[in-house]
Amino acid sequence: MKRTKEIFTQGYYVFESRVAANSNYIEDIREARALMCYANYYLKDYLHIYDYVITRHGWQFIVRIRGFKTLQKNSKHEIRRGEVWRIISERIRLFISSYVRYINRKRGRTGVLVHSSYERFYFESVEEAVVYLEKLRNQQIKLYQRKKRYRGLKKHYSIGKEEGKGSIFLCSKELKRDFRRWNVQFIQYVQPFVLRELVKKSLSNHNLPFQNQNLPNSS
Repeated sequence: MKRTKEIFTQGYYVFESRVAANSNYIEDIREARALMCYANYYLKDYLHIYDYVITRHGWQFIVRIRGFKTLQKNSKHEIRRGEVWRIISERIRLFISSYVRYINRKRGRTGVLVHSSYERFYFESVEEAVVYLEKLRNQQIKLYQRKKRYRGLKKHYSIGKEEGKGSIFLCSKELKRDFRRWNVQFIQYVQPFVLRELVKKSLSNHNLPFQNQNLPNSS
């Protein structure tokens, strides 16, 4: 994956946010559900989420940005095509800051919760995307601090392995089966045959060539 600052309409990206040192992004299922509700409220008119993983160390959303006309319609002021990244970044800021206020009230804490607002990446090939999505859906993405002394206390994290495995509030593994049960309007399950076009569009946006790859059978 390649880190980027620029964001284009109809682009397919990995958004990531990590917790600050010695804190947990979530500590129970209630907080994970609140995170998704805030994301839905602030982001649904601006992007679609296709896949996601949420851990006590942070989260990743695999997203597609909506079209320019939709962004223009939902924005409070006129925007230019080169300002798309600013519009999305502002929505992410509102989403994260609202969640942090909720967490501070719930836990009776103050201070900074997140390490930084968010990072943005795009896939450089279909094969890379397929492999990465498989890891994400199986909760194998590592978002924790390398040094253990900077990680939040595990004893404050109350989600057991069995409870957390495949929970729709923690990852998109069971999304196709269960997402209609929940009022989360912006989540869409991505079909394998769509993935090629999503990656192709993103590479085109960033003026990079698309290699005509075959999707692995495992997808």
